[in-house]
Amino acid sequence: MNTVELQNNIIRLVLETDDEQLLYYLNTILQKGSVQTYNFTEIEKSIIQESMKDYANGNVVAHDEIISRNEKWLEE
Repeated sequence: MNTVELQNNIIRLVLETDDEQLLYYLNTILQKGSVQTYNFTEIEKSIIQESMKDYANGNVVAHDEIISRNEKWLEE
């Protein structure tokens, strides 16, 4: 999809929506001209690295298992 097609598609989608909160959000983004990036702290970077190591080593729990555990915990 080229730039003109993207612009036309966005215009069409905006004209079709009645979601006022979404429109305010889009307006804010477009007025700023660009989205600001978030810079992680050193602690956040460390936590992400640990998480990536856990994932690489297979130390993960399936989403369904987490949901099940939380439901059991909430019932107690």
